[in-house]
Amino acid sequence: MLAITATLSCQKGESESTPSEDVTSAGKSSAKALASGEVVNVNGQWRATVNGVQRYLGSDYIAAINAAIGGLTAGRTTKEWVTIKNSGSSGNSGGSVKAVNMQSYTGLDFSNTTFTCNSNDLLIVPVQADRKTQIEVKNLRVSGNPRYGIWFKGCTNMIISNITMNLTNGSGQYGLGIRVDNSTAATSNLTINGTQSFTGGDMHIETYGVSGFNIGNVTTSNNYGCGVLLNQSRNGSVGTVTGNRNCNGGGYATFRVANNNGPSVTCAKVYSRSSGRGFFSVSGSNGTTVTTVDIANNTSHGIFLEDASNTRVNGGTVSGCRPNVQHVRTTSCVTNVNGQSYTAANGTW
Repeated sequence: MLAITATLSCQKGESESTPSEDVTSAGKSSAKALASGEVVNVNGQWRATVNGVQRYLGSDYIAAINAAIGGLTAGRTTKEWVTIKNSGSSGNSGGSVKAVNMQSYTGLDFSNTTFTCNSNDLLIVPVQADRKTQIEVKNLRVSGNPRYGIWFKGCTNMIISNITMNLTNGSGQYGLGIRVDNSTAATSNLTINGTQSFTGGDMHIETYGVSGFNIGNVTTSNNYGCGVLLNQSRNGSVGTVTGNRNCNGGGYATFRVANNNGPSVTCAKVYSRSSGRGFFSVSGSNGTTVTTVDIANNTSHGIFLEDASNTRVNGGTVSGCRPNVQHVRTTSCVTNVNGQSYTAANGTW
Protein backbone atom coordinates (compact mmCIF):
# COMPACT_ATOMS: atom_id res chain seq x y z
CA MET A 1 0.00 0.00 0.00
CA LEU A 2 1.37 3.37 -0.97
CA ALA A 3 1.96 5.98 1.69
CA ILE A 4 -0.97 8.38 1.93
CA THR A 5 -0.90 12.15 2.04
CA ALA A 6 -4.04 13.34 3.79
CA THR A 7 -5.33 16.91 3.95
CA LEU A 8 -7.72 17.90 6.67
CA SER A 9 -9.93 20.96 6.18
CA CYS A 10 -12.56 22.78 8.25
CA GLN A 11 -15.72 24.45 7.18
CA LYS A 12 -16.18 28.14 7.76
CA GLY A 13 -17.32 28.90 11.26
CA GLU A 14 -15.79 25.86 13.01
CA SER A 15 -14.34 26.70 16.39
CA GLU A 16 -12.39 23.51 17.19
CA SER A 17 -9.35 21.98 15.53
CA THR A 18 -8.24 18.38 15.16
CA PRO A 19 -4.76 17.28 16.30
CA SER A 20 -3.45 17.58 12.74
CA GLU A 21 -4.56 21.18 12.19
CA ASP A 22 -2.91 24.51 12.89
CA VAL A 23 -5.07 27.29 14.31
CA THR A 24 -4.42 30.82 13.07
CA SER A 25 -4.59 33.94 15.22
CA ALA A 26 -7.95 34.71 13.67
CA GLY A 27 -9.35 31.50 15.11
CA LYS A 28 -9.56 29.68 11.77
CA SER A 29 -7.78 26.41 11.16
CA SER A 30 -5.40 25.86 8.28
CA ALA A 31 -4.72 22.45 6.73
CA LYS A 32 -1.63 20.56 7.78
CA ALA A 33 -0.69 17.59 5.62
CA LEU A 34 0.77 14.35 6.89
CA ALA A 35 4.26 13.67 5.59
CA SER A 36 5.00 10.52 3.61
CA GLY A 37 8.34 9.08 2.59
CA GLU A 38 9.47 6.86 -0.25
CA VAL A 39 12.66 4.91 -0.91
CA VAL A 40 13.42 3.75 -4.47
CA ASN A 41 16.41 2.49 -6.37
CA VAL A 42 17.28 4.64 -9.37
CA ASN A 43 20.11 3.49 -11.65
CA GLY A 44 21.78 1.64 -8.78
CA GLN A 45 21.48 4.52 -6.32
CA TRP A 46 19.09 4.73 -3.39
CA ARG A 47 16.93 7.82 -3.30
CA ALA A 48 14.85 8.78 -0.27
CA THR A 49 12.20 11.49 -0.59
CA VAL A 50 9.65 12.96 1.81
CA ASN A 51 6.67 14.69 0.22
CA GLY A 52 8.67 14.70 -3.01
CA VAL A 53 11.74 16.41 -1.50
CA GLN A 54 14.97 14.43 -1.77
CA ARG A 55 16.52 13.54 1.58
CA TYR A 56 19.20 11.07 0.46
CA LEU A 57 20.88 9.84 -2.71
CA GLY A 58 23.61 7.25 -2.40
CA SER A 59 24.66 3.63 -2.26
CA ASP A 60 23.49 2.69 1.27
CA TYR A 61 20.07 1.02 1.42
CA ILE A 62 19.75 1.32 5.20
CA ALA A 63 20.90 4.96 5.23
CA ALA A 64 18.24 5.80 2.66
CA ILE A 65 15.44 4.31 4.76
CA ASN A 66 16.71 6.09 7.88
CA ALA A 67 16.86 9.38 5.96
CA ALA A 68 13.23 9.00 4.93
CA ILE A 69 12.20 8.30 8.52
CA GLY A 70 14.22 11.29 9.71
CA GLY A 71 12.47 13.54 7.19
CA LEU A 72 8.96 12.88 8.53
CA THR A 73 7.21 15.45 10.71
CA ALA A 74 9.16 16.19 13.90
CA GLY A 75 7.25 15.60 17.13
CA ARG A 76 4.32 14.01 15.30
CA THR A 77 1.43 12.40 17.14
CA THR A 78 -0.12 10.79 14.07
CA LYS A 79 1.47 7.81 12.34
CA GLU A 80 3.31 8.69 9.13
CA TRP A 81 4.56 6.18 6.58
CA VAL A 82 7.65 5.36 4.58
CA THR A 83 7.19 3.05 1.59
CA ILE A 84 10.18 1.03 0.37
CA LYS A 85 9.68 0.21 -3.32
CA ASN A 86 12.69 -2.00 -4.19
CA SER A 87 14.63 -4.89 -2.66
CA GLY A 88 18.04 -4.07 -1.23
CA SER A 89 21.06 -5.42 0.65
CA SER A 90 22.60 -4.33 3.92
CA GLY A 91 26.25 -4.46 2.98
CA ASN A 92 28.81 -4.75 5.76
CA SER A 93 28.07 -3.42 9.24
CA GLY A 94 31.34 -1.59 9.88
CA GLY A 95 31.81 -3.41 13.19
CA SER A 96 28.73 -2.27 15.12
CA VAL A 97 25.01 -2.92 14.90
CA LYS A 98 23.64 -1.43 11.69
CA ALA A 99 19.88 -1.06 11.55
CA VAL A 100 16.87 0.79 10.25
CA ASN A 101 15.92 2.75 13.38
CA MET A 102 12.23 3.46 13.81
CA GLN A 103 10.82 6.52 15.50
CA SER A 104 7.49 6.84 17.30
CA TYR A 105 4.37 7.24 15.16
CA THR A 106 6.04 5.65 12.16
CA GLY A 107 4.97 2.92 9.73
CA LEU A 108 7.24 1.09 7.30
CA ASP A 109 5.70 -0.63 4.28
CA PHE A 110 8.28 -2.77 2.48
CA SER A 111 5.85 -3.59 -0.35
CA ASN A 112 6.83 -7.30 -0.30
CA THR A 113 10.40 -6.44 -1.25
CA THR A 114 13.35 -8.34 0.25
CA PHE A 115 15.87 -6.98 2.75
CA THR A 116 18.99 -9.13 2.26
CA CYS A 117 21.45 -9.26 5.14
CA ASN A 118 24.78 -9.98 3.46
CA SER A 119 27.35 -8.70 5.94
CA ASN A 120 30.35 -10.72 7.05
CA ASP A 121 29.17 -10.61 10.67
CA LEU A 122 25.97 -10.86 12.72
CA LEU A 123 25.41 -7.14 13.28
CA ILE A 124 22.60 -6.30 10.84
CA VAL A 125 19.10 -5.63 12.17
CA PRO A 126 16.69 -4.86 9.30
CA VAL A 127 14.24 -3.03 11.61
CA GLN A 128 14.94 -1.89 15.18
CA ALA A 129 13.11 0.31 17.69
CA ASP A 130 14.02 1.27 21.24
CA ARG A 131 11.47 2.88 23.62
CA LYS A 132 9.12 3.97 20.84
CA THR A 133 5.33 3.93 20.56
CA GLN A 134 2.80 3.58 17.73
CA ILE A 135 5.11 1.77 15.33
CA GLU A 136 4.21 -0.56 12.48
CA VAL A 137 6.10 -2.76 9.99
CA LYS A 138 4.42 -4.66 7.18
CA ASN A 139 5.05 -6.59 3.96
CA LEU A 140 8.70 -7.30 4.77
CA ARG A 141 10.81 -10.18 3.48
CA VAL A 142 14.17 -10.86 5.11
CA SER A 143 16.91 -13.15 3.84
CA GLY A 144 20.49 -13.88 4.85
CA ASN A 145 22.11 -13.58 8.26
CA PRO A 146 20.59 -10.85 10.45
CA ARG A 147 21.23 -10.55 14.17
CA TYR A 148 17.47 -10.10 14.54
CA GLY A 149 15.06 -9.63 11.64
CA ILE A 150 12.90 -7.25 13.71
CA TRP A 151 13.92 -6.14 17.22
CA PHE A 152 11.63 -4.01 19.35
CA LYS A 153 12.74 -3.25 22.90
CA GLY A 154 10.96 -1.14 25.49
CA CYS A 155 8.20 -0.26 23.00
CA THR A 156 4.42 0.06 23.20
CA ASN A 157 1.61 -0.19 20.65
CA MET A 158 3.40 -2.25 18.00
CA ILE A 159 1.96 -3.83 14.85
CA ILE A 160 3.86 -6.32 12.69
CA SER A 161 2.15 -7.92 9.69
CA ASN A 162 2.91 -10.04 6.64
CA ILE A 163 6.49 -11.06 7.38
CA THR A 164 8.51 -13.73 5.55
CA MET A 165 12.02 -14.66 6.64
CA ASN A 166 14.47 -17.12 5.07
CA LEU A 167 17.49 -17.09 7.36
CA THR A 168 20.88 -18.74 6.92
CA ASN A 169 22.40 -18.43 10.40
CA GLY A 170 23.84 -21.65 11.78
CA SER A 171 23.48 -23.38 15.14
CA GLY A 172 24.54 -21.34 18.15
CA GLN A 173 24.54 -18.07 16.24
CA TYR A 174 22.17 -15.16 16.32
CA GLY A 175 19.53 -15.15 13.66
CA LEU A 176 16.26 -14.54 15.47
CA GLY A 177 13.27 -13.66 13.35
CA ILE A 178 11.18 -11.30 15.50
CA ARG A 179 12.23 -10.38 19.06
CA VAL A 180 10.16 -8.07 21.28
CA ASP A 181 11.50 -7.52 24.80
CA ASN A 182 11.55 -5.26 27.84
CA SER A 183 15.33 -4.88 28.04
CA THR A 184 15.18 -1.07 28.12
CA ALA A 185 11.65 -0.26 29.37
CA ALA A 186 8.22 -1.76 30.00
CA THR A 187 6.78 -3.28 26.82
CA SER A 188 3.10 -3.68 25.97
CA ASN A 189 0.46 -4.02 23.28
CA LEU A 190 1.97 -6.15 20.53
CA THR A 191 0.03 -7.33 17.48
CA ILE A 192 1.50 -9.74 14.93
CA ASN A 193 -0.99 -10.60 12.21
CA GLY A 194 -1.41 -11.48 8.56
CA THR A 195 0.97 -14.04 7.05
CA GLN A 196 3.98 -14.99 9.18
CA SER A 197 6.36 -17.51 7.59
CA PHE A 198 9.87 -18.35 8.78
CA THR A 199 12.56 -20.82 7.85
CA GLY A 200 16.16 -21.24 9.05
CA GLY A 201 18.02 -19.38 11.77
CA ASP A 202 17.27 -19.59 15.49
CA MET A 203 14.09 -18.55 17.36
CA HIS A 204 11.45 -17.37 14.94
CA ILE A 205 9.17 -15.28 17.18
CA GLU A 206 10.30 -14.54 20.73
CA THR A 207 8.86 -12.24 23.39
CA TYR A 208 10.31 -11.34 26.77
CA GLY A 209 8.37 -9.28 29.29
CA VAL A 210 5.48 -8.26 27.02
CA SER A 211 2.15 -7.33 28.60
CA GLY A 212 -0.76 -7.68 26.18
CA PHE A 213 -0.17 -9.41 22.86
CA ASN A 214 -2.05 -10.92 19.94
CA ILE A 215 0.00 -13.18 17.68
CA GLY A 216 -1.86 -14.74 14.76
CA ASN A 217 -1.04 -17.88 12.79
CA VAL A 218 2.66 -18.67 12.35
CA THR A 219 4.39 -21.13 9.99
CA THR A 220 7.90 -22.06 11.05
CA SER A 221 10.45 -24.63 9.86
CA ASN A 222 14.04 -25.87 9.76
CA ASN A 223 15.46 -23.73 12.54
CA TYR A 224 17.68 -24.34 15.56
CA GLY A 225 15.29 -22.83 18.11
CA CYS A 226 11.58 -22.51 18.80
CA GLY A 227 8.85 -21.60 16.40
CA VAL A 228 7.18 -19.33 18.96
CA LEU A 229 8.76 -18.69 22.37
CA LEU A 230 7.07 -16.59 25.05
CA ASN A 231 9.09 -15.54 28.11
CA GLN A 232 7.65 -13.67 31.09
CA SER A 233 4.79 -12.44 28.89
CA ARG A 234 1.15 -12.25 29.94
CA ASN A 235 -2.37 -11.46 28.83
CA GLY A 236 -2.16 -12.59 25.26
CA SER A 237 -3.13 -15.03 22.55
CA VAL A 238 -1.41 -17.03 19.83
CA GLY A 239 -3.20 -18.55 16.82
CA THR A 240 -2.08 -21.79 15.15
CA VAL A 241 1.65 -22.50 15.29
CA THR A 242 2.58 -24.85 12.43
CA GLY A 243 6.10 -26.18 12.90
CA ASN A 244 8.35 -28.60 11.03
CA ARG A 245 11.86 -29.46 12.19
CA ASN A 246 12.01 -26.86 14.93
CA CYS A 247 15.20 -27.79 16.79
CA ASN A 248 15.15 -31.35 15.47
CA GLY A 249 17.29 -33.45 17.84
CA GLY A 250 17.33 -30.73 20.51
CA GLY A 251 15.28 -29.46 23.43
CA TYR A 252 13.44 -26.47 22.01
CA ALA A 253 9.83 -26.73 20.88
CA THR A 254 7.45 -25.61 18.16
CA PHE A 255 5.63 -23.66 20.92
CA ARG A 256 7.36 -22.94 24.23
CA VAL A 257 6.49 -20.82 27.27
CA ALA A 258 9.27 -20.19 29.79
CA ASN A 259 10.74 -18.00 32.51
CA ASN A 260 7.58 -17.32 34.54
CA ASN A 261 5.47 -16.76 31.47
CA GLY A 262 1.80 -16.00 32.03
CA PRO A 263 -0.83 -15.90 33.24
CA SER A 264 -3.76 -15.54 30.83
CA VAL A 265 -2.13 -16.93 27.70
CA THR A 266 -3.93 -18.97 25.04
CA CYS A 267 -2.84 -20.81 21.91
CA ALA A 268 -5.41 -22.07 19.42
CA LYS A 269 -3.38 -24.99 18.04
CA VAL A 270 0.09 -26.51 17.96
CA TYR A 271 0.93 -28.57 14.88
CA SER A 272 4.42 -30.03 15.21
CA ARG A 273 6.36 -32.51 13.10
CA SER A 274 9.96 -33.80 13.38
CA SER A 275 10.83 -31.10 15.92
CA GLY A 276 12.64 -31.32 19.24
CA ARG A 277 9.41 -30.93 21.22
CA GLY A 278 5.86 -29.92 20.38
CA PHE A 279 4.51 -27.90 23.32
CA PHE A 280 6.84 -27.16 26.25
CA SER A 281 6.00 -25.18 29.41
CA VAL A 282 8.90 -24.72 31.83
CA SER A 283 10.57 -22.63 34.54
CA GLY A 284 7.61 -21.41 36.57
CA SER A 285 5.27 -20.63 33.69
CA ASN A 286 1.64 -20.31 34.70
CA GLY A 287 -1.77 -20.03 33.11
CA THR A 288 -1.36 -21.20 29.51
CA THR A 289 -4.18 -23.00 27.68
CA VAL A 290 -3.67 -24.75 24.34
CA THR A 291 -6.99 -25.58 22.69
CA THR A 292 -5.78 -28.48 20.55
CA VAL A 293 -2.59 -30.17 19.34
CA ASP A 294 -1.53 -32.33 16.40
CA ILE A 295 1.97 -33.50 17.27
CA ALA A 296 3.89 -36.43 15.77
CA ASN A 297 7.35 -37.91 15.31
CA ASN A 298 9.33 -35.44 17.36
CA THR A 299 12.81 -36.42 18.51
CA SER A 300 11.94 -35.67 22.15
CA HIS A 301 8.66 -34.86 23.91
CA GLY A 302 5.35 -34.29 22.26
CA ILE A 303 4.11 -32.34 25.30
CA PHE A 304 6.40 -31.56 28.23
CA LEU A 305 5.15 -29.66 31.28
CA GLU A 306 7.96 -29.03 33.78
CA ASP A 307 7.70 -26.72 36.79
CA ALA A 308 4.43 -25.46 35.31
CA SER A 309 1.12 -24.54 36.93
CA ASN A 310 -2.46 -23.97 35.78
CA THR A 311 -1.55 -25.18 32.31
CA ARG A 312 -3.95 -27.09 30.04
CA VAL A 313 -4.04 -28.87 26.72
CA ASN A 314 -7.71 -29.34 25.98
CA GLY A 315 -7.57 -31.89 23.16
CA GLY A 316 -5.85 -33.38 20.13
CA THR A 317 -3.38 -36.15 19.35
CA VAL A 318 0.26 -36.90 20.09
CA SER A 319 2.12 -39.86 18.60
CA GLY A 320 5.59 -41.16 17.84
CA CYS A 321 7.38 -38.90 20.34
CA ARG A 322 9.85 -39.75 23.13
CA PRO A 323 7.68 -39.68 25.24
CA ASN A 324 4.32 -38.41 24.02
CA VAL A 325 3.44 -36.65 27.31
CA GLN A 326 5.39 -35.92 30.48
CA HIS A 327 4.59 -33.89 33.61
CA VAL A 328 7.39 -33.01 36.04
CA ARG A 329 6.75 -30.98 39.24
CA THR A 330 3.50 -29.53 37.92
CA THR A 331 0.59 -27.98 39.82
CA SER A 332 -3.01 -27.95 38.58
CA CYS A 333 -2.07 -29.03 35.05
CA VAL A 334 -4.23 -31.12 32.72
CA THR A 335 -3.29 -32.70 29.40
CA ASN A 336 -6.21 -34.11 27.41
CA VAL A 337 -4.90 -35.93 24.32
CA ASN A 338 -5.45 -39.25 22.59
CA GLY A 339 -8.79 -39.57 24.35
CA GLN A 340 -7.19 -39.58 27.80
CA SER A 341 -6.73 -37.05 30.59
CA TYR A 342 -3.40 -36.68 32.38
CA THR A 343 -3.48 -34.78 35.64
CA ALA A 344 -0.62 -36.16 37.72
CA ALA A 345 2.08 -33.78 38.99
CA ASN A 346 4.74 -36.21 37.77
CA GLY A 347 4.61 -38.95 35.19
CA THR A 348 5.36 -40.09 31.68
CA TRP A 349 2.81 -41.43 29.17
